[in-house]
Parts: sequence; structure tokens; C-alpha cells
Amino acid sequence: MKYENYYLDLDKLSELNTEDEKRAIHDYYRDMLHSFSDNRTGMATSLFNTLFNNGYLKEVRIEKIEKILS
Repeated sequence: MKYENYYLDLDKLSELNTEDEKRAIHDYYRDMLHSFSDNRTGMATSLFNTLFNNGYLKEVRIEKIEKILS
């Protein structure tokens, strides 16, 4: 899996109620990126799964496919 193909969904982030919630998700994303760059793949994968499974990450490839199909 290429993690660089994913990005933080700012629309989903903006739906959160408080600034603390928004900051926490952004911190998870930042920590995930730092973990990947530091080659701490276990931690990075855990953070990725947390963000992805809760809908905070989008895949560039899926976005491109949806554009083509619409």
C-alpha cells in the first residue's frame, strides 16, 4: 500500500464539534506521517487504520475514479 496516496479529508474534519476534536485528528495524521518517515511502520499503520476506518482519510485513486465516472 502506498500511504502517499491518502490525504486527510478536511470536509470530514470540519464536521467535528470542537477545536479539540479537530486538533486530535490532525495530530493523529501528523504523527502518522512522521512515523512513516521515521520508518516506524507499526505505529504508522496503526494510526493509518484508525484514521482510515473512521473515514478521515481519502484515497487519491478513488477520487480520480469518481471524477471519471461522474
